[in-house]
Order: sequence, then C-alpha cells, then structure tokens
Amino acid sequence: MISQKTRYALRALLFLAEQTGGAPVQLARIASTQNVPSKYLELIMLDLKKAGLITSQRGPKGGYVLNRPATDISFGQIVRAMEGPIALIPCASVNFYAPCGDCHDEATCAIRRAFAELRDRSTEILDGISLAEGAVFEQRMPATNGIEQAPV
Repeated sequence: MISQKTRYALRALLFLAEQTGGAPVQLARIASTQNVPSKYLELIMLDLKKAGLITSQRGPKGGYVLNRPATDISFGQIVRAMEGPIALIPCASVNFYAPCGDCHDEATCAIRRAFAELRDRSTEILDGISLAEGAVFEQRMPATNGIEQAPV
C-alpha cells in the first residue's frame, strides 16, 4: 500500500495538472481544495520539488507549478519520488537492488521471480498513466460515498 503522503502528493499534482494557464497555485489553495493539512503539504511539496516534478515561485503571485507538462509526468515517477522503489522486496528492485540474504540461488528463486514480474507489471501500469490522463479520468469519474464508479 502506498502511504498517505504519496496519496496527498498525487492529489496535489493532479490539482496542479487541472489548472489552466500555468499560473502558480498557492499552497493554501492546494491544501484547502484537496483537504490536505497545509504544514504536511509543505513538506510534501519540498520532496516533489527535490524530485524535479514541481517548481515554486516566491511573492504575492507565487506558488507551485508543474516543472514540465502533465503529459510528461507519470504516476510511477511520483510514487518513486515519494516511496522509493516500487518493488516489494529488495532483490526484485531495479534501482535499489539488495540481496535478500536467505535465498539459495537468485537465478532460480520463485519468490524473486514472482515479485520481479509483479514489479514489471506495476511499473508498466504506473508509468503508463500521466498526470494529464489522471486529471481527465478524475473529471469523468464522480465519487459516490468515497468509491469511484466507472462511467456508464
């Protein structure tokens, strides 16, 4: 499961992706519209800025903007920026590989193979969904009691 911090990051970035005109959006507006505590969002935005996903502008008309088009930022990039590796076990990670230590042979380990396949499928899906697509999806999917339903 992804952390609440990552969910907040996704919501904040989706909100920025939905803004037209590219004007900076103030933290307070993002926090209030997305129902995220502003102090916590401030820390999240710092992480997103360090990851190169957003930039900030100071001043009365300042705020946050996406660092590149919403079509060029994937859910996978956001999850990696907030959570680290997508792999559930270290020996199946591409970027953060570490041996498990209890495996007799990584090449034939069924556990490693299964989790590597899970990682590949998960990353394919997450990397295939851009913020722009997510923003469109969100606009088409009305929430009912907190549960999203497919369009009819």
